[in-house]
Amino acid sequence: MPLVYRTLVAVHDDDGDLVSVASSVLSRWLSKRGNSGARVDFADSGRYELSNRSRALVARHHNTDEGLTFLRLTTESEKPEGVWRTLATVVVDPELSPWNYVWIDMTVDPAEPSDSPRSEVMPPEAARMLLEAVGAHDGAHPLPSSPRIVRGRDDEDVATLVATIRDPLRRLAVVATGAPRDVTVADWRTSMAGTLSRCTGMCAGYVLDGAALERVAELLPRGLDVPVGGVRTFLPGVDPSDERDVQRHPRMSPGTLDTAREGERVRNWVGAALSRRVRDNALGLRLPEALRSIDALLAEETEDLRRGPNTRAPVPPRAPSGSGNVIAHQSGHDSVSSVELAAAQAQEQQVRRLRDEVRRLNARIGELSDEHQAMLAETADLADELAVAREEQRSARFEARWLRDQARDAGLFRLAAAPAPRDPELRPPSSVAELLERITDGSALPHLFFTIEDQTVYELSDSRKEGLWVTRAWEALMALNDYARYQFDNPGSGLGFHSYLREPPDGYRVIPVKRLASQESDYVRNRGKLNEKRVFRVPSEVEPDGRVPMYAHIKLDIEYGICPRLYFFPHLGPDTTNRVYVGYLGRHLPVQQSN
Repeated sequence: MPLVYRTLVAVHDDDGDLVSVASSVLSRWLSKRGNSGARVDFADSGRYELSNRSRALVARHHNTDEGLTFLRLTTESEKPEGVWRTLATVVVDPELSPWNYVWIDMTVDPAEPSDSPRSEVMPPEAARMLLEAVGAHDGAHPLPSSPRIVRGRDDEDVATLVATIRDPLRRLAVVATGAPRDVTVADWRTSMAGTLSRCTGMCAGYVLDGAALERVAELLPRGLDVPVGGVRTFLPGVDPSDERDVQRHPRMSPGTLDTAREGERVRNWVGAALSRRVRDNALGLRLPEALRSIDALLAEETEDLRRGPNTRAPVPPRAPSGSGNVIAHQSGHDSVSSVELAAAQAQEQQVRRLRDEVRRLNARIGELSDEHQAMLAETADLADELAVAREEQRSARFEARWLRDQARDAGLFRLAAAPAPRDPELRPPSSVAELLERITDGSALPHLFFTIEDQTVYELSDSRKEGLWVTRAWEALMALNDYARYQFDNPGSGLGFHSYLREPPDGYRVIPVKRLASQESDYVRNRGKLNEKRVFRVPSEVEPDGRVPMYAHIKLDIEYGICPRLYFFPHLGPDTTNRVYVGYLGRHLPVQQSN
């Protein structure tokens, strides 16, 4: 039963009747699903059928003498991809004072085993509703349901943010961003509220104005900045004394985020990228020791309810006081009319749903048709590459046999019969994380220098094509490394990368030349905003201001969508650093001014 979402918050025991508040919130949440108006009774344990394919199970323990209450709501929905379960648990126990606890888990039992990466999961609406209704805390600090604004003129706001980041009891992430200079703090908070909706309950979000950025920078370790127009994710356990700890907390640079926004509007992939590390941290969150035995008890009670023979029907909404006599004295004619009216309304609603479904399916057919054409083109390219690879393999085998025959004819019988040594070349990496590890290792690609942002590369993870993209990126990097090595071994050759790929020298690795784009279009280069997105960092010995435009790039995919690209800048020849600088690896950069 894989866990796909978890939030765990503490609520101070002075903050009202937590069980009553949570019961009210969960009741409102359930009213949005299943039978219209169905209400589940949270006063006692029971099982309720919400529809043919969904049910609710309530497990409750209440001990007045000891002042403790345990409540768990489990909802189960049977869908084509599997059974989805949402578990909302409330614990009020004097032994845990001064805190009470609420946590929500979401799990899925897939219909069929799958090795594919986990799909993106939106937090249940119940999580947001609970966070808005109770004084939720993570560690000793608040856990808001949406980002909070931090003003530099407010000493308490700044101190609270820094204390939250440093809090050793914090278990969830903190996501902090500085408003871009062309967007107001209020507008940026609205945008980030939508962007971080995937992280609801799994992190605390903060939006800083310019003054707050300066003050927070003075109070945090060097290098652990909150960028203007960028995002910093502070994972739990910030260690101010360890400079290496900075690398553990992901940073989305302003340049990366700028490629995904127009004013205050931010593209959806930013939220997906930010949520990955936040979600990984939340899913790795274990319940505190004191809550594990309670969790096990409620799990047993819920399982008994699931297997039990008795099923309680949903409690119908209570009629307003004094209306019973009116209902009891309705005429048979009125009852028939009400039934006919309800049937007509239900039919009309069904017609609307079917029309909406037809429109959705037509749109999906168009998307699938475009995807089909792209996949046909990609298949044709792969078939060409496969044919070339098979021909190279055939030639290599023939050459090996011919060389062994030559050695045998020369009387070198031991050499002719000796097995070839193990190929020292590393296999391609299988994931984005492994690719980044090899890049940062510094030994596999000595002729390359990387200034890429890790966050843009992580955007390629959790995709069904991650393995393909990573393999092609590795092949491209090996070819660039060998190209730089060839130029170093043959100074003054003047051979461009395109010519190098078309007529590969012996002993040097290449990629299919069709993957290379040596230049961007005039449209892109002559539009300031689009051109700026292709300017990347390099060392000052390459360019004094530390930035150069990179137009040459390698296409790692042609399918519509993410369509990754790798941008590079060769700095080879006399009076150069004799390196190739790789400035970007990530999704396709925008090519239209409207983006």
